[in-house]
Amino acid sequence: MKYRGIVEGYYGKLVSFEDRKNHIDLMSENQLNFYLYAPKEDPFLRSDLNLDHPKGWLEDFSEFVYYARDKEVTIGVGLAPISNNKEHIYNKIELFYKFGVSDFSILFDDIENDFSLEEQLDIYQSCVLTFPDCSFNFCPTVYSDELINKDERHLAYFSDFTANFPKDINFFWTGKNVISTSQSQANEKVFSNFSEEQICIWDNFFTIDSNPEKLNLTDCHYIDKSYLASKHLYLINLTGLVRTDSLIIEIFGNFVSNSNISFEKILSKHGVNEGLINMKDLFNPTVDINLSEKEMNKIHNITFSWFHPLKNEWYPYLHNLKNWGKK
Repeated sequence: MKYRGIVEGYYGKLVSFEDRKNHIDLMSENQLNFYLYAPKEDPFLRSDLNLDHPKGWLEDFSEFVYYARDKEVTIGVGLAPISNNKEHIYNKIELFYKFGVSDFSILFDDIENDFSLEEQLDIYQSCVLTFPDCSFNFCPTVYSDELINKDERHLAYFSDFTANFPKDINFFWTGKNVISTSQSQANEKVFSNFSEEQICIWDNFFTIDSNPEKLNLTDCHYIDKSYLASKHLYLINLTGLVRTDSLIIEIFGNFVSNSNISFEKILSKHGVNEGLINMKDLFNPTVDINLSEKEMNKIHNITFSWFHPLKNEWYPYLHNLKNWGKK
């Protein structure tokens, strides 16, 4: 079975379970079937892995898992073991398994302390052996081309990875960049010895946490269809902006399901101002933008005449929009 879905895997605001359920509804309607819960701001998945979530949160999470199951959406959990204490991660997996989760991602991304592929694989493989009824995948510390040469440690890690990483473990990759504006087979030139299905995609195209002045929004034309079809797991990382994320889910679902609903119609359905729809290329990072005075004035007028909850999320980006073409 191939999985297509989303990651709650960004830095920033945590959303409510009610919002998550609304996203599950949209996913179900748009033939998306996997939701990875891995927010960077949930300390119980990262720095406080040794501690449990509050009882009320766990009850809400369990209800969320079974709500998603009824909608034929699988919930996975991403765990980031900062230390090498295996008991902490075993306890966390056991806890989530009790609440209906059997899919786990072991995440070693964004680690700035000492890191060793050998130690990471030891943790990962011990989890696989300890929990044979669960499915696991792996996120390496070097997860895009641009991180390979970040420094000598990252280069050495990646050399070790390409030489020694097991060919039976699926792992995440974001592409040429952390935020890649193209997803195709060309992004995997560094992996000549790995199968296409083994490489899972964590697509950060829409994320805003590392580029807070820019909002990327297209109809997913940056994804090569045959490349998508080759993947066992392809996930879009969200933003934490609830209404924007609803829009992104529907855009991706439309692309995956070949529904052929126009991009403009989806934008309009979610309340995007008609004037902005007519200027949709402003949100395409591959298009060079040089705004005229007339266009700047148009954006200014939209900013102060468009009243919609989506506009409240987009205001900072609209405010900066007229400067994008100058950067």
